[in-house]
Amino acid sequence: MKFVELTEKEYRDFIKDNELLSFLQLPEMGDLRHSYGTEIKYLGVKENKKIIAGSMFMILTRFKRFKTLYAPKGFLIDYKNKELLKFYTDELVKYAKSINAFMIKMEPNIDYQRRDINGDPYENGETADWLIDSLKELGYYHYGFNTDFLNTQSRWNFKVTLDVPYEELSSRFSKSTRKNIEATYKKGISVRCAKEEDLESMEDILIKTAERKKFKARDLEYYRRMYKYMGDNVRFYIAYLEPEKYLECSKVNLQEANEKLDEVRHKMEVDMVGEKLRTQEANAIKQVNKCEDELEKAEELAKEYPKGKDIGVLISVKSGNEYLTLYSGYLTEFARFTPKYAMYNEHIKDAYKFKMKYVNFYGISGIFDPKDKNYGMYEFKRGFGGEVQELVGEFSHPVSWIYYIHHVLRKIKVFFGNIKEKLKWNSLN
Repeated sequence: MKFVELTEKEYRDFIKDNELLSFLQLPEMGDLRHSYGTEIKYLGVKENKKIIAGSMFMILTRFKRFKTLYAPKGFLIDYKNKELLKFYTDELVKYAKSINAFMIKMEPNIDYQRRDINGDPYENGETADWLIDSLKELGYYHYGFNTDFLNTQSRWNFKVTLDVPYEELSSRFSKSTRKNIEATYKKGISVRCAKEEDLESMEDILIKTAERKKFKARDLEYYRRMYKYMGDNVRFYIAYLEPEKYLECSKVNLQEANEKLDEVRHKMEVDMVGEKLRTQEANAIKQVNKCEDELEKAEELAKEYPKGKDIGVLISVKSGNEYLTLYSGYLTEFARFTPKYAMYNEHIKDAYKFKMKYVNFYGISGIFDPKDKNYGMYEFKRGFGGEVQELVGEFSHPVSWIYYIHHVLRKIKVFFGNIKEKLKWNSLN
């Protein structure tokens, strides 16, 4: 076996059809990071000129002069091949020392255990304790089984396997999800794939979403670079309101509601009027009033936005066998149009077109309590069916004494981060 630095072409050929591949390991992501000054290396192992292990590494500077050798989503390797894993690790340690790196960091793209839609482990399911044990034997430190978002990458995701036609899959969506998807389209919402000239509008939506959720937003330049470097691997979905379509749908809904009310009142004229008919009339009147209110709002929006209005964004990334929703946002004043349902639905439909094996709705919390602050994120995603994915977690390997200082500082940061989140959550409840 021979440890080598791979060319980008060699790496591209190696990652084709690799089951462990994540979008974070795409050369296009490497180009995007490199455009911001991050050094990217493709390091692997060859045997008889054939690549048998490899990964894309980011060389990150810490403490001004010390570095971290970071493989996002881990190595593309047979982790059960202990001889290969040991050789690769030993050589990476040597390489890390040569560039003054104090640690190697990675998160294997391996499930710890399979879980169902409710987050419960499958009965008699296996765990990846064997991998944790193997890595610990080689000197890696495991950061544990966190249920929050404090690790570099999300340890908990939600995935849907595309093992049946879309029509059958959509029939498995929850009743409320199907209803919301249908209602979103009926309210005049359409979804398009953004072109470069749409990025400015997209940035505005994501910035306002970040302000609402209190996290740091990317700027327009980042999205322009993503559009440039990621190419066909990324899609920017924009949900937009078509006022005329919304107006027409509102008129149709009002007409149907009036017809229903007339039908009930006709029954009241020819039948004995009982409690059941009175209740039907009351409900029909409520529906008419609701539709009249909706029509009034549609008329106002048609005047305010005669050319339409972008109200939601979803950024999706292709890699290997999965189509992943990276992040999304919408304008709160248009929340009643529930644009996320339409965008996620289009994401799924495109996944079929791309012949993907599954869609990955990405990060969720590992706490499945309705009282948890992040439960709404999970509840929305589970409405599309699928199952919870629990990954094995984050690992680091010390290379120099600086690692131990970094390790202590990280523990302190996590400790106070947890306290801050608890205080924030308690103040809101």
